[in-house]
Amino acid sequence: MTLTLLIQASNGVPALALGQGVEIVFDSSKDEALNGSRDYRMLLETGLARSQSTLAELGLIACDIGPGGLGVTRTAAAFANALGFARHIPVQALPAFILLGADVDQGKPVALLRRAARPHVHFGIYADGKLAHYEHCTAQTAQDYLSDLKDYDLAGNVEVEGHAAPLTNMATMETMLKLALAAPLPDAEARAYPIVEVLE
Repeated sequence: MTLTLLIQASNGVPALALGQGVEIVFDSSKDEALNGSRDYRMLLETGLARSQSTLAELGLIACDIGPGGLGVTRTAAAFANALGFARHIPVQALPAFILLGADVDQGKPVALLRRAARPHVHFGIYADGKLAHYEHCTAQTAQDYLSDLKDYDLAGNVEVEGHAAPLTNMATMETMLKLALAAPLPDAEARAYPIVEVLE
C-alpha cells in the first residue's frame, strides 16, 4: 500500500508522520524521544523501520507551508522538496491555517492567530469548511476584527483577551492525512513554498 509522508513544522516543533492508506502508522510527535527533532532523515528512517516499510513505497509527500516560524518551515519544505525531486514524488503543499481550522472545526468559525514580526500577526478565519479570511496585519487589527465575531474557537499561539486559550497550535496528523488524500494529486514536479506574509 502506498505511503504518504506528512511533515508539520510551522508551529516551531517539527513533526513527521507516515500514513498507510487512511491510517497513521508512525507519528514522531507522539514519541517523547523524537518529538521536536529537526533531523528529518533520522525521523523518516525511524518511521520506515517502525512501520516495516521502504522508501520505495512512498507515493506522496504532504508538507505544512505555514504561516508560522519561517526558518523551521523553510527547512521542512526544503527536505520535502529535495526528497520529492530525488525520488520523483509529488509534494502536496498544505497551509497551516487550513490544517488548524479543519482540526478544530466544530461547526463554528475558527479564529487563527500566529505570531509574526512585531507588531504583526498572521490572522485567519476558517468557516464553512474553508479558509474564509487571511491577512498579515497588526495584532490590534486582528483583535478589532474578532470583537465583531460573536462566537468562535481559537487556534494558534496568540491569546485573545476575554477568550479561552487557543485549543491547539498544531493539527493532528490524522487531520493532515485526511486533507492530503482529499486534495487533487499534484503532478510529480509540484513543490512546497513556505508562506511568508501573503496567502495566495
